[in-house]
Amino acid sequence: MATDGLVDPRRPDEGLRLRKARNLPLPAQGSGGVRPVLALAFGAAIATAWVGPALAQPAGPRPLAALVASGGPVLTGRVLVADRERILSDERAGAYGASPVWPWGSVSKQVAAALVMIEVDRKTLSLDDTVASRWKAFPNAATGSVTVRQLLRHTSGLPNPDETPEVGGIPAFYLRPEAGAAPSNADAAGYCAGPAKSPPETRFEYNNCDTLVLAGVLEAATGKTYDRLLDEAIARPLQLNSLRLARPQERPIIARADGRAVPPVNLATFGAAGALLGSPEDLVRFDQALLAKRLVSPASTAVMWAGDPAIGYVALGAWSFSAPLKGCPGEVAMIERRGSVDGVQVRNLIAPELGRILVVFTDDAGFEFGELWQGQGPGYVLASEAFCR
Repeated sequence: MATDGLVDPRRPDEGLRLRKARNLPLPAQGSGGVRPVLALAFGAAIATAWVGPALAQPAGPRPLAALVASGGPVLTGRVLVADRERILSDERAGAYGASPVWPWGSVSKQVAAALVMIEVDRKTLSLDDTVASRWKAFPNAATGSVTVRQLLRHTSGLPNPDETPEVGGIPAFYLRPEAGAAPSNADAAGYCAGPAKSPPETRFEYNNCDTLVLAGVLEAATGKTYDRLLDEAIARPLQLNSLRLARPQERPIIARADGRAVPPVNLATFGAAGALLGSPEDLVRFDQALLAKRLVSPASTAVMWAGDPAIGYVALGAWSFSAPLKGCPGEVAMIERRGSVDGVQVRNLIAPELGRILVVFTDDAGFEFGELWQGQGPGYVLASEAFCR
């Protein structure tokens, strides 16, 4: 499933490597232990960094090089740092370092949130609209009372596809060979329209059905398919030529864990919740558009990026919190979106006040980033170099 592994006690655990989502009653905050990060010393030659001469000045931030210098664990993949207008550095390591297309995993949910806020700005949709009010054909009247806001905040109480019977440790929902990414209504009006697990707004539970149903609401409200909305509202205006939904059985990256290939899932089954494919550069461009308020109005961006401490600093489609970083004088306000699908991990961080962006893709399913609030670990090293250098 498209999940994001979190152990920050301020933030609900979205899970990692196909484990069940944690239920967190409201308004209590989540709690969780912290696993120590084991730093493995290795030679700088193991991580081969590449920086295009037109992209960065020699003194720019180099998160991957900083991780090597710190004696941290080997990170393979892509690491990019950008400001509001340009890419400052692009470091690549490992077999897929030069891959032009990566799964975006649950960063897809951040894109879905942007699509919602675009329609909010157009007065096509309201965050307080219910599923049933905008999608008349939604088959479950009981869960039709769930609002768009609750879908974005994972407080809907909808059925959870992560709880379908497992095959080889993977929920069967994500293995269906016939399932496609678009249109999304088939799953949204099928499994996701089943009996509710709990009344809306009573607990946080990370759930891909939330975004699948959200896509169905968008389609019903606009009269356009989700992939068309994606193309017309985001991909074409920003010239994100690589951005699209995965086709059935498509697998651009074969991730590994403990030296072995991760068992495949059908990426297309994740739909709007986790089936986006695209280049790391296009993710940077998406972030830059969010920073510049070119996609979403300033007022709607403020709503989208408002984290709620009562449910672990969940915002709309992302998390919004502050954390101390080495080299910065105070805590840095950040918008973070994590992704983990088919063994690929993604970290997408925006520091709005600093005008900086950090994008990380890795094909190492077992890589432990740690938590920024801990003040240590690979993720802390990467973010400190990206935002405070």
